[in-house]
Amino acid sequence: MRMLAKLTALAVVATVFLLAVVASPDDTKIPQMKFDDVREVAPGVFFRYASISATDPKIPFGGCNVTWIVFKDFVVVIDATFPKEAGDVIAAIKKTTDKPIKYVLDTHHHGDHAYGNAVWAKERAKIISQTYCARLLKTSGPKQWEEQAKGRKDIAESTLHQVDEAFDEKFEIDDGAQRVEFLFLGHAHTPGDAVAYLPKHKILCTGDACVNGAFNYMGHSNSASWIRVLDKMQALDVKLVCPGHGHLVGKEVIAKQKHYFEDLRAQVKKGVDAGKSLDDIHGTIDMPWYKEWTGKDAKEIKDNTKHVYLELTGKIEHDKLGRLPYPTSWPALASSPATSDGASSGR
Repeated sequence: MRMLAKLTALAVVATVFLLAVVASPDDTKIPQMKFDDVREVAPGVFFRYASISATDPKIPFGGCNVTWIVFKDFVVVIDATFPKEAGDVIAAIKKTTDKPIKYVLDTHHHGDHAYGNAVWAKERAKIISQTYCARLLKTSGPKQWEEQAKGRKDIAESTLHQVDEAFDEKFEIDDGAQRVEFLFLGHAHTPGDAVAYLPKHKILCTGDACVNGAFNYMGHSNSASWIRVLDKMQALDVKLVCPGHGHLVGKEVIAKQKHYFEDLRAQVKKGVDAGKSLDDIHGTIDMPWYKEWTGKDAKEIKDNTKHVYLELTGKIEHDKLGRLPYPTSWPALASSPATSDGASSGR
């Protein structure tokens, strides 16, 4: 009887804690996680935090964050990550449920979100993506895969598995107990970004269309369209954001992400209108608020300034983005123990 009472008390405490995490938009009430930590952020909804830092090179790149939803008879996964991390996530999923993995969403075609597809396919999961993502993975994927295989052993030892089913605007999965909506809101980080919305739990899994920190790669983006996509995210009833990179956060991160692009575009446009060179514009970028949020000076992120400059001077064809080579700066795999901050350097 005492044991039952203790278990009941623990269950009540856990439920209260869980509700606090999901319901609060205050970052201070959302638990900070270490590499490979898994949290149940809503009943049957799990989030695995992957290590990456925009300011500390000692923290290794452990792929992207991954979320999974346990339905009555199967599991749905958001983001395939790299092959090595896909295996790690599968092991983590099996600690939370014995149900089979049925669907995996590639939020976009970049390797840290889609190159684990073959690993999930071995689990008999169906790979889902937005139509443009599927096209880019097919047309640009082989060459980009070959480039990335030079730096990551897990990619070299795996194969590029294509998308099994693509959708244009919306793909819904609902079994009465859980519901997830895969949504295409427009060209943001890439032409084929998808987000996963859980209306019952008010959770939004954003991939790299919204990140919590200085993790924006803009090389395949349309920054004006990206702002409109973030407007659409803000219109959703959301209390918790599971970003592609960075810690769990409340809905306010969408406004911060949008503010960055609006501010960057305004400052670059001011320089362009004044006839300044790109080098001169780099030196004028001033966003103290951004450093408070991310820990990184926006002036240092020169690639993003350059991208917006090229957009505003008519030198980018947005319909061709994503077919360009992806940067080859992903760290190679290593075998070494976890660092003191919990980030595994053996990704």
